[in-house]
Amino acid sequence: MDKISIFVETYGCQMNEYDSDRIINSLMANPVNNPEDADIIIVNTCAIREKADHKAVSAVGKYKKLKIKNPDLIIGMAGCVAQLYGKKLIKQIPHLDFVVGPREIPKLRDLIFDIKESPNHRKINTSMDVEEVFKVNPYHKPGKVNGFVSIQQGCNKKCAYCIVPTVRGNEINRPLKEILEESRLLINQGAKELTYIGQTVNSWKYEGQRFYNLLDHLEELEGLERIRFTTSFPRDITSKMIDSMEKNSKVCRQLHLPVQSGSNRILKQMKRTYSIEWYRECILKLKESMPDLSLSTDIIVGFSDESTKDFEETMRLIEDVKFDTIYSFKYSVRPGTPGEKISNHVNDDIALDRLHLLQTRQREISLENNIKQLKKSYKVLVENQSKNNPNELFGRTSQNKAVYIKNISEKYIGKIVEVTKTEAFQNSFIGELT
Repeated sequence: MDKISIFVETYGCQMNEYDSDRIINSLMANPVNNPEDADIIIVNTCAIREKADHKAVSAVGKYKKLKIKNPDLIIGMAGCVAQLYGKKLIKQIPHLDFVVGPREIPKLRDLIFDIKESPNHRKINTSMDVEEVFKVNPYHKPGKVNGFVSIQQGCNKKCAYCIVPTVRGNEINRPLKEILEESRLLINQGAKELTYIGQTVNSWKYEGQRFYNLLDHLEELEGLERIRFTTSFPRDITSKMIDSMEKNSKVCRQLHLPVQSGSNRILKQMKRTYSIEWYRECILKLKESMPDLSLSTDIIVGFSDESTKDFEETMRLIEDVKFDTIYSFKYSVRPGTPGEKISNHVNDDIALDRLHLLQTRQREISLENNIKQLKKSYKVLVENQSKNNPNELFGRTSQNKAVYIKNISEKYIGKIVEVTKTEAFQNSFIGELT
C-alpha cells in the first residue's frame, strides 16, 4: 500500500490520544492537519458519556460532503463508540466505510487494504483480540518533548456507572520489557517526559513485578527526566507505592485520584470498593509523604438517588481536600452497565444545579491554590511556543501547572528551567526565568 495521508479527530481521554497516534503508526501514514488533504479520515471516539456518543456521530456526519466530493476518500470510526455500536453505526451512517474497536488497531492496515481492494465492502472489526493489543507503538511527532506509553488495557473494576470494561475488555497488563522498549524509543526521539497510562494504572502487575517496581525501573532510564502516570485507582494506592513516589527523583508531584462521590452510600452503589474515610486517609498519607503533591480528581453528580445530604458530603470533601483540579460531570446512563438497571435517578435539572454549584466552588479553590504559589520559583519543563503569544513559551511544573514564560529564548524548549510565577489564573500562570 502506497504512503497515505490521514486525518484523525480525537475525542476523550489520554488513552484515546495514545490510540490515535497508534492508528497513524499502524498505517505508516502521513498525518495532516486539514481533512480535505487526507486519503483517510478517522474519528476516534469516546463513549464514557451519552453526550460523547452524539459528538462522535455528528463528527463523522460533517465529513459526508468530502466523501461526495471525493468518492475514493475512506472514512472510519475507531474507539469506544465504534466498539459499543458496531453494526448499528454502519447502518446509521451510509458514508462510513469501517468501524474498528480499540483492541483491533494493530489490524487496521489490513482492513484498509481490503477496503481499497473492494471499495463497496464496508468493514466492522470489534473483536477483543488479546494477543496483539500492544503490538503497535504510537507515532511520535519529531521534537515533541512529552509522550504517552500504555502499560495496561481494559479494566476489572466493574464500577456501576462505567462502560470501560464493556468497550475495552478486561484488564491486560503489558510486559515490563515492552514498556521499557517503547520508553527508550520515545526518549531517543526527543521525549523528556513520559506519561504512563492505564484505566487503573497503579494496579499494573507482571510476572511478580508491581507498579512500584515499574517506577523504579523507569527511574533508571537514561534521558528520561520526568515520569507521570494516570489514572490511579484509590484502592490500589499502597504504602510501597507512596514510598516509591517519594524517593523516585523523576516522578512528578502530581496525582490524579478519582473519588467520584463524597458519600459512602453513593460510593457503595457505584461499587467503588472503598469508603470515603479510606479515601481521606489515603490523601493524608500521600500529603504527609509529599507535601507539595498536587491532587486532581473526578466527581459524578446525580448518580442513582443521590440526596441533598449525599451531595453536601461531596462538597465537604472538596472543601477539606482542596483539589487543584476536578473533572466533574452529570451522571449519564451507559448501556450495559449495572447503573442502567437503576430507575430512580436524580432529576436532570437538580443534577445540573449541583454540577454548577460544585464547578463554581472548584473554580474558586483552583484560583485560591494558585495565588498561594505566586512569587515562588518552580522547575518548569519548557514544551513549545505559546499558541496565543509568540513572545512566550509554554511549559508545566512537576505539579502539572501550566506556565506561560515571558522573555525567554526558544533555545530553552525541551529543557527544565527555574521559573518564578508572577501572575495566577484559575488554570495557568505567567512567569519569568528566576
